Amino acid sequence: MQPLSGFRIVDLADEKGELCGRLLADLGAEVIRIEPPGGGLSRNLPPFAPDGKTSLYFGYRNAGKRSRVLDLEGESGRSEFEALLAQADILVESSHPGTLARLGLAPAELMKRHPHLVITSISDFGQDGPYANYESTNMVAVAMGGMMYRAGIPEKPPVMIPGSFAYDVAAGSASLGTLLAVWKRLQTGRGQHLDVSAMEAVANLADWSLPNFSLNPAIGTRAGAGIYTLYRCADGYIRMIILVLRHWRALVDWVGNPEELTDPAYDQFINRLIAMDKIVPVLEGFFLDKKKTDIAREAQRRGIPATPLLLPGEVMSNEHAVGRGTFTSLSMGEGYEAMVPSGFLTSEGERVGPRTGAPSLGEAGEAGFSSSADREAVEKIFAAEGSPSSDGYPLRGLRVIDFGVGAVGVEAARLLAEYGAEVIKIESATAPDFIRVIMSSYMNPSFASSSRTKQSFGVDIKTQKGRDLVYRLIADADAFIENNGTGVTERMGFGPEKLREINPRIVSFSSQMVGSYGPWKDWIGYGPNTHPVSGLQYLWNYPEDADRPAGSTAVYPDHFVGRIGAMALMAGLIGRERSGEGSHHDAAQFETAIGLLGDLFARESLAPGSVHPEGNASVRGAPWGCYRCADSEQEEWCVITVRSDEEWRRLCKVMGDPAWSANSEFNEAAGRMAAREAIDLGVGEWTRERSPQDAMESLQAEAIPCGIVAHPGHHMGDPQMLHRDYAKPVEQQDLSTLLLEGPAFIGSDLPEVLTAQAPLLGEHTREVAHRLLGLSESEIEALIEEGVLEDPPAEFKLV
Repeated sequence: MQPLSGFRIVDLADEKGELCGRLLADLGAEVIRIEPPGGGLSRNLPPFAPDGKTSLYFGYRNAGKRSRVLDLEGESGRSEFEALLAQADILVESSHPGTLARLGLAPAELMKRHPHLVITSISDFGQDGPYANYESTNMVAVAMGGMMYRAGIPEKPPVMIPGSFAYDVAAGSASLGTLLAVWKRLQTGRGQHLDVSAMEAVANLADWSLPNFSLNPAIGTRAGAGIYTLYRCADGYIRMIILVLRHWRALVDWVGNPEELTDPAYDQFINRLIAMDKIVPVLEGFFLDKKKTDIAREAQRRGIPATPLLLPGEVMSNEHAVGRGTFTSLSMGEGYEAMVPSGFLTSEGERVGPRTGAPSLGEAGEAGFSSSADREAVEKIFAAEGSPSSDGYPLRGLRVIDFGVGAVGVEAARLLAEYGAEVIKIESATAPDFIRVIMSSYMNPSFASSSRTKQSFGVDIKTQKGRDLVYRLIADADAFIENNGTGVTERMGFGPEKLREINPRIVSFSSQMVGSYGPWKDWIGYGPNTHPVSGLQYLWNYPEDADRPAGSTAVYPDHFVGRIGAMALMAGLIGRERSGEGSHHDAAQFETAIGLLGDLFARESLAPGSVHPEGNASVRGAPWGCYRCADSEQEEWCVITVRSDEEWRRLCKVMGDPAWSANSEFNEAAGRMAAREAIDLGVGEWTRERSPQDAMESLQAEAIPCGIVAHPGHHMGDPQMLHRDYAKPVEQQDLSTLLLEGPAFIGSDLPEVLTAQAPLLGEHTREVAHRLLGLSESEIEALIEEGVLEDPPAEFKLV
């Protein structure tokens, strides 16, 4: 049984957020996609199958759903729609704010008629505020969310991340928020309205840029691969991330200890960074006659984080993807069977993914939701009398044991802490979270953001006494999170089987770079190591530079995997309400990056060799790109995306109808796309004379999609973010006042997120040992003296 089997969802999402219903369907929910006569907009979105008509965008994001046609402009269609809502648990919609109200279907009114319903609204900027009525596209949301300004190389404009990134990560956040709202309904019997912002969902993934900027207001620049170096080899490139000393020494030993690399100063990462112009040629000379996958295998054998840069076809055919079943054949409609990513998760060892292909238009006919034993079980748990917390936080009473490090596990745990879960971070001075100590201290803004609102239990789990203490915590816990290297947590004595032996009701989540099984399962690495092996590095580039990878220094997909993990844990907890049993869920980080490129891989499977970097251009229209604006203290840019001939005419009007725009060939999209370079030059002349804010406001006043290429300096004072109270201030011990990232959603029955300072290492050891483990003061002192338990260290020691 999947954890959401028996749940019912009406899905009105079109273009933006369609992956939300897909993710919930993967977890077992029954999803009916509502389309207007003629079909949804996304049936006409690229990429397309070889016939040029069958949308792989639609097919990939709607697999596992059923399609029903309703004309919501008519009274009969609205009546049938409301009849479905009466049977449903969740409504997902992504219409422009105010659209449903015009139809008499405003969420507030629907809530009155269907008080049980969880309504999830996904929009570019949120349901109200100064940007709420702005026109937008995926590119605008990516730019304004802060994921574009660091991508690319200094000599060229910031470059767009491939796929439908903003709308898909918004769907991921929406899935988590939806399940939080369902959990709250189990307590109160009431539904609620969830307001999800794509801009904020992207900002959540921008590598702690806001908290770091709030402490040290410096804007990073585009640096291509940056510190995550790509080395040229015989058949392409290899990425090695050499941050720690043991990796550096292993690498130098491998290449034969050449004199150029044996300077003792290079033991310090900062000195290696300064000397990269000397180090890279030496290493590339060693790799020049070796193939990328062979290099990666040998590097990994030596304990060095390395991954090969794969082209899309290689991503799909390599031994690890094949061995894991990363891709599966699925119908995309109109007779096209494509290879697509098989799912973002495994649960209880089984792949969680779509069970059927894309629905044909209206294939559900007039059918409603099905009846089943699973549905009866869902209705039973909804009918049970809940016990909401007095302060409204839905996760009060839940305890989470956090073994997370870096960004994946710690983010999943933090997201649960924000809504009331008690999160206990397990750590020690001899084995600290590497993000805690990355700045040669025990506190920094990145760690403070991801470990806010937690308790720190300092314990040495290398000792049997330490393990036994943590086992006692696990016995009364609800969830367990880890993202250590494959097998590490098991060897420490905390694998899924051991957890279930201790506590059969525990719900756990694990995540490794390339997964916990498959030929490369033991490979180690960081978030950027997933970029080459997932195809993201190759595709995140300018089309003219396909043989010179650009990419970004972002640690994505780490933060997004954390949200997938929190979603999986919430699904598992909901499933436990029916079964009484816990469950284990697993996400391979490279497969998350692959999952957000799923329609592109579908295209590659149908037309091998057809998927290449697209840069900032789009087949949807022209002009469509990133344009330099008048600079302030640093470079400033905006994005403009023209989707129609009418928007083009309005753009020309705003620009003052310059002479170059009068070319009659530009009146239609085909002519403009054929002359992209000339049009981009002309548009760039106009934007260069004004600030990105002025360009955005001028064009948005005429309903033309335009947005700032935002950096954290913009986010500090962004009017929409201020309106939604996005930034969360906290007085952080050992630092100062920080601004931390807020959630990507606001719930009408969810309280303000809990935001407390991150703990010192071992800050809560004594309190947890006494309150939860029942140890006396003398017992605690003895365990601290023995080194089993730890107080906060008196001074920093680099391990």
